Amino acid sequence: MQYYIELTLLPNEDTSAYFLWSKVYTQLHIAFVEHIDEQEKIPFGVSFPQYRMNKRKQLSLGTKIRIFANSENELQQLHLEKWLERLMDYVHIKTPSKVPQDIKGYAFYYRVNPKMGLDERIAHQAQRHNISLDEARQYFKEYVEQPIVEPYVSLKSLSAKRKENIDREYRLYIGKSPADEARDGKFGTYGLSRTATVPEF
Repeated sequence: MQYYIELTLLPNEDTSAYFLWSKVYTQLHIAFVEHIDEQEKIPFGVSFPQYRMNKRKQLSLGTKIRIFANSENELQQLHLEKWLERLMDYVHIKTPSKVPQDIKGYAFYYRVNPKMGLDERIAHQAQRHNISLDEARQYFKEYVEQPIVEPYVSLKSLSAKRKENIDREYRLYIGKSPADEARDGKFGTYGLSRTATVPEF
């Protein structure tokens, strides 16, 4: 990952950063999908330089996102100005730049998938073992649900496969973990990966 583009959201009194993330990330996802390979992976990874997560539940992606690629040409082929055209009053897009030499390190930014809720677990257990819901409930009486602590972006489903999915909102939870060294690889269509790193600076 040698080159990057940095986007900065410009929230104001009427338009929150939370709302802008939803709009901007949806457009980035559409732009990324234009570049998927046979494995439905892309050559672009993202980072959030102001990412914050702590035990006091102060979660934030901040207002910046960096999009990385191996070449300046790849970044230009994303045509971000086209995809973000309607949002240009709310987003500042820098020109592609070379990743600095003196970076802090590397990180994985990855999608966190919510686990099944307690009711879903009980129903699943009952069906799997052919027992009643009450019997299954007993199995989980000591179970304590662990909340997801990572920040998220609210997105609308773009799937046209099912009519009922068209206006369905879902949360894209984003986790982060440091890496000792750079790991090359491809990314999912949100620019996230558990196996490929992006530079931190």
